[in-house]
Amino acid sequence: MIGTILDGTYRVVRLIGEGSTGEVYLVEHIHIGRHEAIKVLRPEIAADARLASRFRREARAINRLRHPNIIGIYDFGRLPDGRLYLTMEHANGETLDGVLRRTGRLDVVRSLYVLHQLASAIDHAHSHGVVHRDLKPHNFVLIEDKHRNDVIKILDFGLAKVLNPGGEHDELTLRGEIFGTAEYMAPERLAPGPDDPRSDLYALGCIAFELLTGKPPFTGPRALVMASHMQTPPPSLGRAFPGIPGILDLIVQQLLAKDPAQRMQSGKQLVSALEQVPGFPRSSTPGRAGRLSIAPPVGPAAVAPHVEVHDEVTLRERAGAPRQMAYAETAAAATDEVRDEVFRALVSLAEETSDLYPGDGALTMMLVDLERFEADRARFRRDRALLEERHASAAQSVREREGSLRFAIAELRFERQRKDQPPTETQAKDLDFQIAQLDGRVRELTLALGHELAALDERGIELAAAEHDNEVARLEAHRRLRGALADRLGALGDAAGELSSKFAVVGPAIQDMLDSSGSNP
Repeated sequence: MIGTILDGTYRVVRLIGEGSTGEVYLVEHIHIGRHEAIKVLRPEIAADARLASRFRREARAINRLRHPNIIGIYDFGRLPDGRLYLTMEHANGETLDGVLRRTGRLDVVRSLYVLHQLASAIDHAHSHGVVHRDLKPHNFVLIEDKHRNDVIKILDFGLAKVLNPGGEHDELTLRGEIFGTAEYMAPERLAPGPDDPRSDLYALGCIAFELLTGKPPFTGPRALVMASHMQTPPPSLGRAFPGIPGILDLIVQQLLAKDPAQRMQSGKQLVSALEQVPGFPRSSTPGRAGRLSIAPPVGPAAVAPHVEVHDEVTLRERAGAPRQMAYAETAAAATDEVRDEVFRALVSLAEETSDLYPGDGALTMMLVDLERFEADRARFRRDRALLEERHASAAQSVREREGSLRFAIAELRFERQRKDQPPTETQAKDLDFQIAQLDGRVRELTLALGHELAALDERGIELAAAEHDNEVARLEAHRRLRGALADRLGALGDAAGELSSKFAVVGPAIQDMLDSSGSNP
């Protein structure tokens, strides 16, 4: 199939992978110019009406979901040889089970961030009547955003059950069949009865356990694992790994309750609970570099996290060490947080000097200039964050509308190609007209999105240039302030007293940071 064009739209680039139901190929949408993935059902399975119906249901179920952590479904159809396919967003990343095999387990903060995204996505799916039924690390892909933060994507809703508003099921599973992976299967999945969305919450508990420890709560032969889910209490995280906050251990234990009524009842409830765990990132999101903002403990039950927050220990954390050593060790390879803290120490020292010698107008003006540069810096950062949000929002909004339109085209094309009840000539012409109209709207949407994103990118370039100029001026202002303090405190000699001692600590670190910044802050 490599190099062939499917349905006059998709050029097959390469095989991505294959499983029990079919193959997945990377394709290029020749009209939009975007890489996507196509899942093609195996020929021997496509002839099975029940499995073919489940495959088509997968497309319908996921197309209803609009969430940044769920792989979007754009299109479905039938190849000339009769095989069914569906087209989806291509997530170019590493599966979560691959990450775990490589790293062993994730640290607490990274685990919290991944689980938070999963809980939000599952809550969205449940709110649309979709239960995944096979949540496991193999069905998640981790990709990176532009800030190198983890973004998780949920794949394969092929086993999803779609619930109608009345609560009954679109039942395509034969009586007695058990689908899913034993290590992540809720006890109620192993007994007769209707599907329960809280089974997905149990699976998230198993996944949380694996993220934090490197393995699911129960392992071994399939029959033994299934029996353990039914009867054996889950192990305590805190005993095996004392560094895991106690409140997080309680959350996982609650997710793994045998009785669904004793679990958290929704993904939304899990989202809120995770946000209360010490170590949950708030003002920034965690990436592989590990630079995070850490939330303070909440309430009396909160347990102090044993989490490494920065690659370089902050100055406050080094309070017990000699201050000269703390500054010297951090100056050469300082994070933004450490650099800003040292700069604030310089400004504080300059303010103390200005208070003691208020007649120094030049020093006062330097401080005023620095205050202006800092205000501009904060404004640029806010503007950049807003611009990135608009960029992501515009792309997501258009992709959602595009997904709806393309799926509508797929439904019309499916009717156009039906062999059991072929359309009349008049019906065929009407279907062709509707397909052409919708296809034109898709192209217009894509073109409009390109123009909007190009305008936002242009604004981003202008903003980055202004931000760079402000940072160069800010660093130069700190350089001048350091020089001014050195001159003034040197002239004062012994009269400067404690101020000279403080400058002896701050001055060399400031100079090292300024020298390392050079002209490229």
